Amino acid sequence: MISPDAQQGAGYWYPAAADVPHATATGVDVLNALRAYRTLESGMRRRLSQQLSINETDLSALRYLFAVWQRDEGASPKELALALGISSASTTLVIDRLEKAGFIRRRRHPVDRRAVILEPGEKATGEFRAGFDIEKRSVLAAAEGLTDAETETVTRFLRSMEQTITDAVDQADRPPES
Repeated sequence: MISPDAQQGAGYWYPAAADVPHATATGVDVLNALRAYRTLESGMRRRLSQQLSINETDLSALRYLFAVWQRDEGASPKELALALGISSASTTLVIDRLEKAGFIRRRRHPVDRRAVILEPGEKATGEFRAGFDIEKRSVLAAAEGLTDAETETVTRFLRSMEQTITDAVDQADRPPES
């Protein structure tokens, strides 16, 4: 027997089962809720980019760098390039823009003087954190409102989605068999 979710396909373009009287939520509803969340999160990132007068790649770079800095670690341009999935030339442009705007500083590595470490600039502690903290606090509050069982279920689901997408990308990257 084919499940109602499978009959409806991915669910993005179909009405949610909850819209049907007396229907229980389905996997399609979960995907629609996830899509709605991602749409709102994307909009919030765009607004924060506009507030800070930086583009979304620069914002992604700052997010990565803040995560590194919160662990009291340094970040190199090479690590930033890998995290963003961009070339070293593009990374240099991102770093130049963020440095010019006052969000980051370059300094020489204390041991290897040829290497560069990226560290927070003057604006990094103020403007960016103020905008980023609003999102961080509200999302964290929503997550902390879950029961232990809900947390386990949601985490398992999201990890499963992550693995599914990773597998699909890996499969697409494989050369066709002859």
